[in-house]
Amino acid sequence: MTDETPGPRTIEVTDDVYDVLKRTTDSRDTDINGALRYLIEVPTPRTAADGD
Repeated sequence: MTDETPGPRTIEVTDDVYDVLKRTTDSRDTDINGALRYLIEVPTPRTAADGD
């Protein structure tokens, strides 16, 4: 088994997704990687349909 370092990846996103990422980078004073880490770690809010 070899230990391979992952290389850079390119992911295409819609303008709406790009807008969320841009607003997150601006509001958190971070780069795109920091915004992605933040958005991945934030729990998804429950909806009213969950029984509330």
